[in-house]
Amino acid sequence: MSRPYNFIKSIVKDNYELFKDSMSYEEAMDMAVSNVLTPLDVKSVDHPSITFSSKEEIRDFLISELQYEVNINQGVEAGEYHTLTDDSGHIPWYRDIVATDKIDFKFWKRYRKYLLNIKQWPVSTVDRLDEITDDIIERLEDPTVKDRTFDRRGLVVGYVQSGKTANFTGLINKAIDSGYKVIIVLSGMHKNLRSQTQMRIDEEVIGRDTSDQAQVKRIGVTTLPGEGYINVDTFTTQNDSGDFSRSFAQQVGGVQPGSDRPMILIVKKNVSVLGNLIRYFRESLDTLSDEYVLQNSEGESILNNLPLLLIDDEADQATPNTRASANDTGELDPTSINRNIRQLLNIFNQKAYVGYTATPFANIFMHHDNEHSLYGKDLFPSSFIISMEAPSNYFGPVQVFGLNESETEQGLPIHITVDDASMPNSDFLPLRHRATDVPDHIPESMKEAIKCFILSSAIRRLRGQGNKHNTMLIHCTRFNDIQNAVGRFVEDEFNRLREGIANDDNDIIQEFKILFERDYIRITTQMEGVLNNWDEVRGNLKPAVLKMERRPHIINGTAGDILDYKNREGSGLSVIAIGGDKLSRGLTLEGLTISYFTRASTLYDTLMQMGRWFGYRTGFEDLCRIYTTDDLFSWYRHISTAFEILRKEFMEMSRQKSTPMEFGLRVLSHPDMMATNAMKMRHTTTLPLTYKGKLTETSSLSGDRSILINNSNAVEDFIQELSPFPIVPKENTYLWTGVPKEIVISFLDAYISYRGAPASSTKRIIEFIEKQKEDDSPNDILDIWNVALASLIRNTQEGLVQIAGLDIKPFTRSIKEEFINNRLFIQRLVSPDDEKIDFETETTATSKDLRALLPRLNRPLITIYPLLIENYRENSEDPVELLSLDKMPFGFAISWPNNNNLKQSTYDINSVYEELELANYD
Repeated sequence: MSRPYNFIKSIVKDNYELFKDSMSYEEAMDMAVSNVLTPLDVKSVDHPSITFSSKEEIRDFLISELQYEVNINQGVEAGEYHTLTDDSGHIPWYRDIVATDKIDFKFWKRYRKYLLNIKQWPVSTVDRLDEITDDIIERLEDPTVKDRTFDRRGLVVGYVQSGKTANFTGLINKAIDSGYKVIIVLSGMHKNLRSQTQMRIDEEVIGRDTSDQAQVKRIGVTTLPGEGYINVDTFTTQNDSGDFSRSFAQQVGGVQPGSDRPMILIVKKNVSVLGNLIRYFRESLDTLSDEYVLQNSEGESILNNLPLLLIDDEADQATPNTRASANDTGELDPTSINRNIRQLLNIFNQKAYVGYTATPFANIFMHHDNEHSLYGKDLFPSSFIISMEAPSNYFGPVQVFGLNESETEQGLPIHITVDDASMPNSDFLPLRHRATDVPDHIPESMKEAIKCFILSSAIRRLRGQGNKHNTMLIHCTRFNDIQNAVGRFVEDEFNRLREGIANDDNDIIQEFKILFERDYIRITTQMEGVLNNWDEVRGNLKPAVLKMERRPHIINGTAGDILDYKNREGSGLSVIAIGGDKLSRGLTLEGLTISYFTRASTLYDTLMQMGRWFGYRTGFEDLCRIYTTDDLFSWYRHISTAFEILRKEFMEMSRQKSTPMEFGLRVLSHPDMMATNAMKMRHTTTLPLTYKGKLTETSSLSGDRSILINNSNAVEDFIQELSPFPIVPKENTYLWTGVPKEIVISFLDAYISYRGAPASSTKRIIEFIEKQKEDDSPNDILDIWNVALASLIRNTQEGLVQIAGLDIKPFTRSIKEEFINNRLFIQRLVSPDDEKIDFETETTATSKDLRALLPRLNRPLITIYPLLIENYRENSEDPVELLSLDKMPFGFAISWPNNNNLKQSTYDINSVYEELELANYD
């Protein structure tokens, strides 16, 4: 009886887990393998790409594979995540049902086992995936409640090549277990990416090979011990031509959506394909029973009790509507793909849309409340946004490029400068080349990069990674004819090196030795990698280069080349890939080691998506190289910085318990680049981050119990930190002078400002303070502060409270709007003379004029206000009452120097930010 290799590997892994705590690694692994292989016939072991000739061969392969995977996962810490959610109209359901054991997790349990036993994920990483997919599905709705209308729209933000596909695959498995009946995955713009996604879903959800040439063959999750095939309807296959078509659906019997088993469709984001899908579901309305058809408020028939989960991979590409919502003649229809996605959603009475992207600029720049009379609301993630952090072994933009003005994040020493290509006057592909500028050579830097690929491959063999995929990327242009020409010259250079190594040509071997001694010893030493000597490396050059594909693979729209990693899973594919747009988004390059990248783009999202070198490189990070120009390197560092600032925005939104509709988002701008294309940014506004000469006050406070407690503790700690500084005598307010900015920043970092108040966001205030020390001309204007703890006159004991041992009498402020969503809107906090508390001479100056005088010109003032809050009254006759809050609210105000030497940053802000409190920014 035939046994799939994954079946055997899974049992070995389970055995190893039993033995590992009671014996050494080697003993546990040896016993696990022996126990499983002893009763097996070697001919019964079915591997997708290897025919084993002996049990010893199977044993060696199993141990090498498991050993590598166990070792690279040691000490890996799972990434955190941060959530914003809007619970309007939402009924919590999932955790309650799970707690009562009402979901039979058939699909999820076998996927979890597959990740642990076959992909060898660390338990901590699988547990975090379990946790975050629980969080996502909880934010959808219960699909089993009959006739209940719902429409949830969310966005999941990850890093490039960081595991977003695994996340939505986990979500699909849980969604099916929970009762979602129709699963549609929009998998990018290109057929090879759609096929790649279909392969993943086939292996990790469906468990059946859908390729045309395959019979009903179990793969992936269904080859695990104790797991069988569960019926799933799908009309899409792994083939390039396997996208959805109505004719294919009719060939397999005209299967209609139904409640007896799920339907999964993996389709391109293509107008025609989406149109066919819309027609298919509309036509199914004619044959379904009344249980599944509903008349909506417009009298149109829609699908009912067939809940849809629509997953939009690369949700920032093609999905956003780049057309204006209206012009002088009236309403305008959205762009085609955006329109079709909205139409598809509108066919279902119960639907959930979840977008996934690593570059969310276009999504957060959608207008948050645009609605079309025919197609309904846009795809802004109004229900939730989840930001995922990568596991600790992720090789990402911050690690590779570092951050602007950061002493701790300088990037890795793997960048090699390219100065003979993609420069304004280069002989090879100048910066602004045309499709007709077909080169007649490749530059020396590219030839060196090819040598690096061979060297790195040889060293990976030394490290036991000889059967792992190994890829080099060359990305210089989007023009196909140029890519094809480059491919011919790369082939010639590779074969020159190959022949030289195979024939022990001393001159060519010397080229490799010089490169090894110049770069590899230095970089591996700096990165604390395993340093091999030259003789060891030289001995592995020949097997490494002979294993490589002799011709580079051209991956573009005109070539039929594919990167067939799947069928080389056992031995590893070693290949040079040359391409443009098809290699620039979504497509995974397995074992990417060397990147030669000189294609410029002025768009953050495009440039970051073209960075295929991010991902997981455990065990060979020091062997990776990025060949690019210094300008592109600096652009990537700026984008990395912009990404990290945006991620901090998500973290702050989550900390403030914000919803996507409540918190304005912004993206750090650049003089030569844009976050995304201009049409996707039509709803953005450019805004400088500066507080020069302004008065910042917390006109809105949070009434949330946990935040009130947090802020009360933050104020208490802040005032205690001021005890070493003398108190300046004042009639009411306490004043401290000469306070270092670090103490102020510590307070601001602990204090949680109210969501949807961009001007008084503590994180943005800290950023502005720290901005002053950046670049080559730092200033000290915000280094020293004056601090005030405001109080009414304390002439009686009545109403006194203590803060850090100091008696204060709180101020009373009334709220100007009803106390809804925990918002205490007091509008004004500061009285006219409060800003003068630290002035030694009297002045009648106010506003910016006051802030241009000493001491304010060089000394900011932060004032803490303890508050009692009166209820909202529609008219003066209503009774005055104090709100009963769990803790006293504290506001703060900052009077900023009106000093021209203060530095600023510039941001692109979304429509939410602009609408919320832009009017109160000054």
